[in-house]
Amino acid sequence: MLFEDCVCFRLGKTVRRVTKAYRQEISKYNLTHGQFFMMLAILEEDGLLPSEIAEKTSQDRATTTGLLDRLEKEGWIERKADRADRRSLRIFLTQYALDHKKNIMTLFEETNQKFLNCFSQDEWAQMQDFLTRLDQFNDSDQVC
Repeated sequence: MLFEDCVCFRLGKTVRRVTKAYRQEISKYNLTHGQFFMMLAILEEDGLLPSEIAEKTSQDRATTTGLLDRLEKEGWIERKADRADRRSLRIFLTQYALDHKKNIMTLFEETNQKFLNCFSQDEWAQMQDFLTRLDQFNDSDQVC
């Protein structure tokens, strides 16, 4: 088998290409790739707990905290005490983020669509199925 046949190599190569396409677009907002997708998760559902954002974005809590710290420092989000449990902090968009929401969502939709245009609807449904199977791979079972 050739190394080009390695699933990890092929997925990594593709991820780097897709990341590069987004990076070129999001740089004008001074956001990293990770921050951008964290923002999209928050734009989709404002007021989540950091643990809920971590789960939603498939990030560990330490990574999520670091991304949220930087987004807060840059003025995109703010942490507010949970009304039901003041020990917990919820994440909310700032006015700055709300002012840029339309542009951020348009950037995401247009960039994502460039890649979706590579597939027919049936092919994209298949691709989603393939990715789901890989995502559910359990190394201990060695079964997809």
